[in-house]
Amino acid sequence: MAMEFEGRTEQEAVAKAAAELGSESFDVEVLEKAGGFFGKGKVRISVRKLSTIPDPMGYGNSSSRFGKDKAGAAYENKKPGQGEKAGKNKVLPTEKQLEDIADFVEGIIKHMGYAGKMKLGQQDAGKLVFEINSPQSGILIGKRGKNLDSLQLLANAYLGKIVGEDNPWRIILDVEGYRERREKSLIRMAHRVADETAKNGTSKLLEPLNPFERRLIHTAINNREDVITRSEGTGLYKRVRIVAKNAKRKSPS
Repeated sequence: MAMEFEGRTEQEAVAKAAAELGSESFDVEVLEKAGGFFGKGKVRISVRKLSTIPDPMGYGNSSSRFGKDKAGAAYENKKPGQGEKAGKNKVLPTEKQLEDIADFVEGIIKHMGYAGKMKLGQQDAGKLVFEINSPQSGILIGKRGKNLDSLQLLANAYLGKIVGEDNPWRIILDVEGYRERREKSLIRMAHRVADETAKNGTSKLLEPLNPFERRLIHTAINNREDVITRSEGTGLYKRVRIVAKNAKRKSPS
């Protein structure tokens, strides 16, 4: 759930959000920025706490295309209210619905002029992880995973259409373990930039990232004593700023 804060500057509004939420790791979107006389103005921001950004990752294998392993069988037959853990309350989409999802994504890939086959991997914690096997894996992933993100967005929209908008599952698409490699690369980069900014007393904006990648950065940096993080910008692909706690008043981006 997003919360709104106002200040004379963006920094003041962010400070109010940090004081209210008790953390400086959150997404920030500037909703309104109005100037005024003698340098006085108003900035209104929308803030979403780190804990509300879902974790995108899920790994594992199943013995068949649609998860007819022990874990899958356990989920498929559970009714709401059963099970000791929250994840066990989720009922899998039917085999026909899973087939329809796979056919939908494979159809999109075919219309793009490429080949790709879907296989369902891990199913837990609200995730349905589909692996795509394709000779054009690099194209399906795209620059920084943007093509894969777009396919995943369409797959989840289709899941909502056939299962219902209140379904508890989220589809994660992966190609040749790209998600895990990307996660490790982002975490290494985040700590490298954090070391640099902490040493120089500066701040730095990272490349535009999707919500799940921003969450990885926030989580990786959250326990450090020398830097803080916040997200800036609008739209899906915002940018994370890593700021040294001893940052100078005017530091380079």
